[in-house]
Amino acid sequence: MAQTLATLHEREKKQRKVQKLWTFASAAAVLILGMLTILWHYKPNISENLPQEFVEKHPAEILPGKNQARLTLYNGEKLEFNKQHTINEKNSIANLNYEKGRLVYGGSSAEETIQWNVLEVPKAGTFEIQLPDGSTVWINANSKLYFPNRFPTDERFVKVEGEAFFKVQKDKKRPFKVQTGDVNISVLGTAFNVRAYHPKHISTTLVEGSVQLTYHDQHIVMTPGERAFIDEKNKLKTQAIDIEGATAWKEGYFYFKDETLGKILQDISNWYDLKVSIVGNLPKGLYSGSMDRNSKLNGVLKMLANVGNLDFILNGNHLTVKQKNK
Repeated sequence: MAQTLATLHEREKKQRKVQKLWTFASAAAVLILGMLTILWHYKPNISENLPQEFVEKHPAEILPGKNQARLTLYNGEKLEFNKQHTINEKNSIANLNYEKGRLVYGGSSAEETIQWNVLEVPKAGTFEIQLPDGSTVWINANSKLYFPNRFPTDERFVKVEGEAFFKVQKDKKRPFKVQTGDVNISVLGTAFNVRAYHPKHISTTLVEGSVQLTYHDQHIVMTPGERAFIDEKNKLKTQAIDIEGATAWKEGYFYFKDETLGKILQDISNWYDLKVSIVGNLPKGLYSGSMDRNSKLNGVLKMLANVGNLDFILNGNHLTVKQKNK
């Protein structure tokens, strides 16, 4: 299989710069069964046995992320959440109900002073929360959501670091506002994704409804199917994209469309809790494809090693990446 993939890779490299791949469809079959689709159409079978060289470089198995988070309430109390625990807590500062991986935060009474809570989702984690107004937020790995103990009567306001998907409850009297870095997003009722792992790489993808973005003195109104981002000249721009790339993570799978290996490795690092070091330069091609987020790390690395012509060395949670010697 490796020889076939290498031959195919060299042929495509001469014909086009954009490389495309389709990857695993089932976590249960990720190492011994399943199908790998490369360049959208080519579908060789995966060998039942991993190459000995690959096994030696990947001595330990790393499992995918899971549902987990820590909520720090405004009074300093910290609560840990995962699927093994169910919390139904009603007290003077919060009304919480956690079941089957979903937290419903009822909020404080109208007499309470508005103060901030922080929901932290670590690497190798994901989490879903319903806010006091009924809006739902899915938070991706290595991300934080800041939200008040209650919303005032004139607006709803939250802050995001990392990546989150919002499905906002409509309320014409109280616009919903999201701040991430220097970008402010204002909506009435809509569904959109925010990615802001780095201040210079903030983007918003609109799935439904309408949102207005403000970046310093720049303003734009987005329509569904658009992605807004800050370009290299510090200008706010929009482009039409495949929205599946912005929603797949919350549905349980990775989806890439014409993405660099750097972006793919960042997502893998967050989901498997890895520290990634890159030796030399990564290939400059663009990649497309999907993979189950329940896949074990070895299967994911095996796919990338074959298709991206890469070598991986895993030492604990430290992953070293370099191009294979030609």
